[in-house]
Amino acid sequence: MKMVRGTCTKLGIIVLFASLGAMPAPARAHPMLDRAVASYEEANFETALRTFDAAARNADLSVEELLELFEMRALVHHALGDEASMRADLRRLNAVRPSYELGRLAPPPVRDVFEDVRKNNASAGGVELRLDGESLDGAPWMIARVLRVPEGLVDHVTLQCSINQGSKTISRTSQGTLTRLKLPESGKHNGCAATARTRQGGVLFSTTIDGYAVLRLPRSKDAFETPEYQTQADTPKAKKKWPWIVAVSAVVVGAGVATGVLLSKRSESGSQPAVGGVTVNW
Repeated sequence: MKMVRGTCTKLGIIVLFASLGAMPAPARAHPMLDRAVASYEEANFETALRTFDAAARNADLSVEELLELFEMRALVHHALGDEASMRADLRRLNAVRPSYELGRLAPPPVRDVFEDVRKNNASAGGVELRLDGESLDGAPWMIARVLRVPEGLVDHVTLQCSINQGSKTISRTSQGTLTRLKLPESGKHNGCAATARTRQGGVLFSTTIDGYAVLRLPRSKDAFETPEYQTQADTPKAKKKWPWIVAVSAVVVGAGVATGVLLSKRSESGSQPAVGGVTVNW
């Protein structure tokens, strides 16, 4: 009987350890983040800031780890008295996840600023990854752009569209917050998807759009066109007016001379001209 009880006890211990080993281990943060957090808790703020910055530049962080980095680096900025940098990290934090709640290490002043950032972002509309179809130089394009995003958050944008009844997909990736993808001449696509990502490729924002045809506009003419000049052969010949002008001038001059002679003769004879203007009969 004792042997049976001992055997059962051993089996229970083995099953317990086996079940503990089968349980998933709690997710651990990136080692660089662990070191940076440890430096912060030791009040070694300069070292913590350098480690956080190095992790942001070089570490292969998931989106969750990036959120932790923004929060903890904001606490470091607060400890160093850099409120502008603290607010910038809190804006990035809220932009990625508006429902995010600060952890136990955040002091009340940081929490107050975070609530202010949350309200401002909500009133401004938050971050938007937008897809638009546009006609550029007469060709149809799909454009993906990230609006109202904090600086330094999005590294690149990827856009892909399904064409030819879904049998083919075209794609393009561009650095920054905007990318353009040229569609077939018909302008038709069967749906497009866009993602805004971190430098390591983590998806921060994503959106999709159903298929439709982008309206193609005719190519616009150049704003400054070369003026068309008519050659002499193309220009109808104008009638020459100068002979008529000379003839009329001669008649007027002749009439003036005749009138002068007439007045001179009357003056010599002592007679006075009649009051009134000179009448010339043509």
